[in-house]
Amino acid sequence: MWHDDALLAEQTGARLEEIGSRFVARLSRSGRSAWTDVSAGDCQSFITAPTRRGGAPSSSTQHLRRSTVRAVFRTLRGLGIVGGDPTLDLRLPPRSSRAYRPLTDDEVVLCRATSRLGESGAGSLRRAVAWALGEATAATSEIGAACLGALDDPVDPRAVWFPSSRRYAARVGQLSAWGALVVRRQVRLLRANGADDLTLLAYAGTGTGGQYLAQASVCTQITKVMEVAGLRQDPGVRARSLRGWAGQSLYRSGLPLEQVAVRLGCNSLDAAAAEIGLQWKPSSPPS
Repeated sequence: MWHDDALLAEQTGARLEEIGSRFVARLSRSGRSAWTDVSAGDCQSFITAPTRRGGAPSSSTQHLRRSTVRAVFRTLRGLGIVGGDPTLDLRLPPRSSRAYRPLTDDEVVLCRATSRLGESGAGSLRRAVAWALGEATAATSEIGAACLGALDDPVDPRAVWFPSSRRYAARVGQLSAWGALVVRRQVRLLRANGADDLTLLAYAGTGTGGQYLAQASVCTQITKVMEVAGLRQDPGVRARSLRGWAGQSLYRSGLPLEQVAVRLGCNSLDAAAAEIGLQWKPSSPPS
């Protein structure tokens, strides 16, 4: 039924399926054999369970888990398997603020240096390439989908093509001087190992490029760079802060907001302004 729901984007459906499968596995380990046996306590223990790294789940993660469990029971009610929803009385902490800010120029320079720290070998180079593509205005879903064939030059790339998606328009992203060096090194390495034009630049996992597993991996890579740089103590610094810096840099260089929106692939001026942290409309009419 989820796959047949035209209102669910592919990535959203895949994410619900992944979390829902973990919920089912947890219920099975707990000895539950029927959906009618599932209690509010079972749901609560799943929602507040530690993350895969052993830490406490953030409020956003808890809300996402609860939304998934509710979607499961909504579907089960539609199929006539259950008559209620044990999550209805569960209370969660408020969602954390979604506010974020673009990085500063100094922070980007610092992150370029830290992008190769920590993990060694090909992993650190992929992380640096992910950062380079983010500097070229790519969103995390686009970074995970960028392949060798999207580069403007197979030997000395300076730009990368980002195809259209549900959220962003197609466009060309310009690599920074640093980013071009990093991507060029990755191209040489991949080609030496027999890569073709469909080989992904910054993702080597088992998921499909551009889909949720690849996007989650890229988010982790970008966040890791910021963490090593010591920027994650600031709650306003998130993975999307890099793309915000890219758009803000274009705006500060003199491009009007309309052209910044095109370079970011945004479908409106409001979306572009939000990306770069620009308050371009008065909050109240003049007196």
